[in-house]
Amino acid sequence: MSVDQVQYWDVFPKTIKVSKSPLGTVVPLSVRGLPRGTVQFQSADEIVATVDVNGLVTLGLNVGSTVIVAYDSEDRTSARYVIAEVVAAASEIAVS
Repeated sequence: MSVDQVQYWDVFPKTIKVSKSPLGTVVPLSVRGLPRGTVQFQSADEIVATVDVNGLVTLGLNVGSTVIVAYDSEDRTSARYVIAEVVAAASEIAVS
């Protein structure tokens, strides 16, 4: 692999953890470096979190965890991962 083929790029934050909320939470993803093309985003579980074409993650409506995948281009030759987790709100936790 030549130097021209090696391009550093990454997506931040690497993890997102929020409490469940009736309004949800929006977290922007930041792409740094030089991906090969337009970054493509995809959520493994859209019940827990969705992500739009601009990297805005919406989550918090349902408890659970998922992986957000960012691909370096439409060819999907390289991927980066973000872990998204929604935990129960303190008022929903039963203590006995």
